[in-house]
Amino acid sequence: MKIGCNLSTELIELIDEKKVSVDYVKIALSKSDEEIPVKYKKYGKLLLHGVGTDVPQHTGTTKLSGVDWNQVKDKVKFCNSSFIGLHCGTYNSDWDGQEITFEMVKERMGYSLKLWKENLDVEILIENVPFTPYYEINSPKIIKHSVSPKLISELCSEYEVGLLLDLAHAKVAASGLGLPLIDYLLALPLERVKEIHTVGTRTTDDGLRDNHLEMTEEDYETLEFALRMTKPEIVTLEYGGFGEHYSWRSDKNVIERQLKKIDEIVRKKI
Repeated sequence: MKIGCNLSTELIELIDEKKVSVDYVKIALSKSDEEIPVKYKKYGKLLLHGVGTDVPQHTGTTKLSGVDWNQVKDKVKFCNSSFIGLHCGTYNSDWDGQEITFEMVKERMGYSLKLWKENLDVEILIENVPFTPYYEINSPKIIKHSVSPKLISELCSEYEVGLLLDLAHAKVAASGLGLPLIDYLLALPLERVKEIHTVGTRTTDDGLRDNHLEMTEEDYETLEFALRMTKPEIVTLEYGGFGEHYSWRSDKNVIERQLKKIDEIVRKKI
C-alpha cells in the first residue's frame, strides 16, 4: 500500500529536508492544456486528480462532446496514471428543471462513464461526494441521489469501475442523510476501493463541511476502520496545496504530523 499527498510548497520543503517521504504527489490542473512541471516527478509518482476545470469531471454532466480526449490522454501518459477518478455527482445545473429521479441520474451517469471508458485506456474510478442540505442549496447544488450507496454500488458493478473512497465526503454525506458514518461506509462497494482520500472536516452552523482541514483522532480511527474493510493501492492525504486558495490550510507542521500518523496506520495494515 502506497501513501500520497497533495503537492504543495510545504510538502516539497518537507521532502527536501527528509522529514517525510511519499510515494505519490497529487496534482490538479486548472486547464487541460496546462503544462505539468517535470520537476514534480522527483517528489513522487504523479497522481492526477482533475485534468482541468474545462473538462467536466462529474458523472452527471452532459457536456463532454467538446473534450479533447487526446489532450487528456497526453496528461495521463505524462503522469503514468493507472486510473482516473471522477466525482460521482450530479448538480442542479445538469438538468433543466424537471423532477429528477434515481433512474434518470443512474442513466445519465452510466452514459458519462461509458464515454470516459471508451476514450481512455486507464481504469475509471468514481469518487463519492459530500452532501448536506447546505450542499443541496448552495453551488453547485448537489442532487441528493448522488450520494446513494445503491447508486454507487450499481454504477460500479454495471459499468465495471472502481471506487475512490473519500472518507471526508462520506462523513459529510452520512451526516446529511442522518446515518451513522460506519453504516454509510458499509453500504458502499468497499471491495472495489482502489484509493482512499482522507482529510479533516469542519462543523459549521450549516452542518459538516469538507474544507480539507487537519485530521482529528476520530478521522484517524475512521481511516483505520476503512483499511480493515478495504484493500486500496493508495491512501492519499488531501491536505495542503498551492496558492491563496490553500494558504490558510497548508501548514508545514500539520502536513508532517498527519503524514507520520498515516504512515503508522498504513504500516500496521501491511
